[in-house]
Amino acid sequence: ALRKILDFVFPQNCISCDGSIAVEDNFLCAACREDIGLIRQPYCFLCGVPADLSYAYPNEEFTCGVCRKKPFKFDQARSLGFYDTVLRTTIHHFKYRKQMGVLSEMDLLMEKFFEENSEFCQGFTVSPVPLHFNKMKERGFDQAFLIARQVAKILKLPLEGGLLRRVRATPAQATMTLTERALNIKGAFEVNRPEWVSGKNILLVDDVFTTGATVNEAARTLKKNGAGKVHVFTLGRVVVGKGSGL
Repeated sequence: ALRKILDFVFPQNCISCDGSIAVEDNFLCAACREDIGLIRQPYCFLCGVPADLSYAYPNEEFTCGVCRKKPFKFDQARSLGFYDTVLRTTIHHFKYRKQMGVLSEMDLLMEKFFEENSEFCQGFTVSPVPLHFNKMKERGFDQAFLIARQVAKILKLPLEGGLLRRVRATPAQATMTLTERALNIKGAFEVNRPEWVSGKNILLVDDVFTTGATVNEAARTLKKNGAGKVHVFTLGRVVVGKGSGL
């Protein structure tokens, strides 16, 4: 009842198209929610990048050219959707405008994703890719931790927020090449206590997968300290021609 009164007095528009939204909606109208570009098979079995459908339909465990040349340190990566249009706007409102409630728009989509990919992280421990203390202080919250908390809740898996710490503040990577990003992030993470990591299968969670440099370095650090499998889940995935990096 209170929500209906507030919506009448202070009507809220869709954060993506600025159109009116139904009372039962939160931040996105029904049309924009349907317009989120979800990533579905076929995609690379290792890094999860969508396949180029200009050639023959690939087999279930096909690997992309990047992974064949230089495999990532993590074992598998998957993303909810393409980091463009509606999903990009939604993540920006959550991440940069500090509208935490926007994350609720992802709940049903994540539930469906993990129902369809239940084998992806069975028996794993969920852990966010951490922010550096200075960035955490500046932003006031850790977006990866909040996403990881939702993922752990949906999957009914343990959440460990302190497996990794970011020991080096790194410059923004938006204009960097793949090689520059890898050098920029090298040595940025340490484990808090190796015994917390040793032997565990870990699901790393972050907001966006751009080139994979950040999650790759985090996975490298975890495996160096005895982790078993390391899988990665992000809300958004940057794909050439489908969006731009952070």
